[in-house]
Amino acid sequence: MSLIYTLSSQPTELIQSAINYLMVGRKVALMTLVGIEGNAPYPVGSQMLVTDEGDYLGQITGGCAETAIADQALLLMDRRENTTLRYGLDSPFFDIRLPCGSGIDVYFDTSITLENLSLIAAQLEQRRVYPQILNTAVGAFKKTYLPNARLILFGQGPILVLLAELAIRSGFDVACVAQNQHTEKLLASAGLAALSLERARTEFALELDEFGAMVSLFHEHELEVELLAEALKTKAFYIGALGSRRTHAARLESLKIHAVETSQFERICGPVGLDIGANTPAHIAVSILAEIIQKMNQRTL
Repeated sequence: MSLIYTLSSQPTELIQSAINYLMVGRKVALMTLVGIEGNAPYPVGSQMLVTDEGDYLGQITGGCAETAIADQALLLMDRRENTTLRYGLDSPFFDIRLPCGSGIDVYFDTSITLENLSLIAAQLEQRRVYPQILNTAVGAFKKTYLPNARLILFGQGPILVLLAELAIRSGFDVACVAQNQHTEKLLASAGLAALSLERARTEFALELDEFGAMVSLFHEHELEVELLAEALKTKAFYIGALGSRRTHAARLESLKIHAVETSQFERICGPVGLDIGANTPAHIAVSILAEIIQKMNQRTL
């Protein structure tokens, strides 16, 4: 990894947190949402980590049953037992109800080992998808672990800083490439590392995989054309660029000079961001992040 990323405290997977607890002698249980009857706020495969002191990370029901699930995990850890339990509709826990009226099946794994977790972590570190089969009471379930999403930001100004902060809080690992010293100072005051454009322009494309996104926030748009051309050679799930519709049309014309096929143009989101009428740096940052998340959730892996 050549770029400098600020890592999110809310990664896609809970594997490293589980490793950290086990390394200091704590016990953990890993719960996986393996079935949904009706509607639920989180998709199947969502996980929750519980420690032997009852602390938990992650969400399965959005707050409806997490405390009860954590309490049950403590009991199962004491028994060293793995099991699958139903919550909500048709559940034996009649006092725990999900507002949506649905039922969910949760697999409790109290025997997951440091060796197993380290194997998963190594695959994710190498930016590889890792599938694991869980043998549950409702049948075999494939939990697919995904590398954390990365976001590489280029440009200047407060939108870049605000977007970086929002993305980090939303689970992205973020690398910022500052066009000028003023933006470097803004990033530093926010506790974010910054790379110079000269260094990053030759290295960033190597790190844009299918779990990577890139946004150009330049005001001098001639600086971005070569970067966008390189980004289009990658598997990045999102490429965005700031500017008006007129600016975007001129941008696409410039890309033709770099021998970019016109069929690739639709991969660039420009003007960047969902159309929510954003007219402040903060609202523009929100609109961009919303569009990135939308594209991320729509991708086919």
